[in-house]
Amino acid sequence: MKLVFFFILRIILYPIMLIINLTIFVRNWLYDKNILKSVRPKVFCINVGNLNLGGTGKTPHVEYLVRLLADNYKTSILSRGYKRKTKGFVWADATATAESIGDEPMQYFLKFKDKINVVVCEDRIVGVNEIQRQMPNIETEIQSIVLLDDAFQHRKIAPQLNLLLCDYNRPFYEDSLVPFGKLRDLRQSAKRANAVIVTKCPKDINIQKHTAIINGIKKYVSPETPIFFSRINYKSVVGYFSKNTFKPQQKSNVVTAIAKPEVFIEYLSEQGFSINNVHNFSDHFSFTRKEMNEIITETAQFKNVLQIITTEKDMVKIKPLLNEEEMKHFFYVPIEIELEDKKTFDDFVYSSLKNLA
Repeated sequence: MKLVFFFILRIILYPIMLIINLTIFVRNWLYDKNILKSVRPKVFCINVGNLNLGGTGKTPHVEYLVRLLADNYKTSILSRGYKRKTKGFVWADATATAESIGDEPMQYFLKFKDKINVVVCEDRIVGVNEIQRQMPNIETEIQSIVLLDDAFQHRKIAPQLNLLLCDYNRPFYEDSLVPFGKLRDLRQSAKRANAVIVTKCPKDINIQKHTAIINGIKKYVSPETPIFFSRINYKSVVGYFSKNTFKPQQKSNVVTAIAKPEVFIEYLSEQGFSINNVHNFSDHFSFTRKEMNEIITETAQFKNVLQIITTEKDMVKIKPLLNEEEMKHFFYVPIEIELEDKKTFDDFVYSSLKNLA
């Protein structure tokens, strides 16, 4: 019965997939033929994007570039600010919240506000132009760069360096366009990438798998396009309330609002943390006091469950909803990415800044 239902559903969705496929193909063709115009800003732009609907690890890779470049370049991050409650151009300042600029930009701001600018704008061209306007002479200085968070499909802007992320667990060359798969762009669009980073890799990849991934990607990119591999590196658990200490042996509840929570849960289990219950909300979910009341009340009902663990991205939305006493029970896990060949990648980025300016 399920197979029949699935077959009927595919028949119903097939025309939708064809329409989406044709629409994306025509749009890309118009840009490729220069009928629709792309704009290359004077300020050097590095895009970190993907072909699918989220979950490839853009945020920690943008943060990696901040750590790599911010000491030597005047750096700004430009994001659209997904699910924020504001519109247009917003320059993050001391009044910024996850509601005003989005959860990921807020994470950038909290981490790097003393080193970089964090800006949100739906239109990347408008955003870059406004950054240039508010930072005099930025357009003539190679010392200035803009990191574009998730602009691979934004064909109006042509970044000087286009980094395409590919999920190790669901590579784009094995995926399909929505509604049959998770792709929001054609596989062939990978040809626009100056480099591909395979993300969320396990610690040890056997040579056969490594080669298979490279061969799969090379079908869709230029022969000279470098391919890198990265993995998530989880840091030590941090308390919302700085003086509080996490107790691994004590039972904890887990709260997430990320694309693939199973990876996070698996990590917690591997660390031997005692997990009592897990609350998975949709990616970018906007928490309210209602959810906090329910989670705190549930936690209080279980004997010896006094800790609640979240991701770093969720922390920036949850923390403002809590009082100081409640914060003592909340913890989060920061992440960074680790590149298989860090030096080669770093050299590639720096050489691109020199050669493509």
